[in-house]
Amino acid sequence: MKVKKFDNTEILLCRCGYTGEDGFEISIDKNKIEKFVDMLFKIPYVKPAGLAARDSLRLEAGLCLHGNDMDDKINPSEANLMWLVRKASN
Repeated sequence: MKVKKFDNTEILLCRCGYTGEDGFEISIDKNKIEKFVDMLFKIPYVKPAGLAARDSLRLEAGLCLHGNDMDDKINPSEANLMWLVRKASN
């Protein structure tokens, strides 16, 4: 994660996206979003990816979304997450 400045405000840039794809996650002050996005979209090779794209990629990678695929009422087996649960050792 890198901390950078945009319009005199710190932003966080991260390459470790939830989907595992080659992209960026950007954290920025809500009052600077519109200006930042307008600047990004002036770059010809920058393309947006919406939640549907993120959901498709995370499903392909086998990543669950809390509140969608799992919650406090669904156990790891029901959420198909047993690959994340350590086997008991005797």
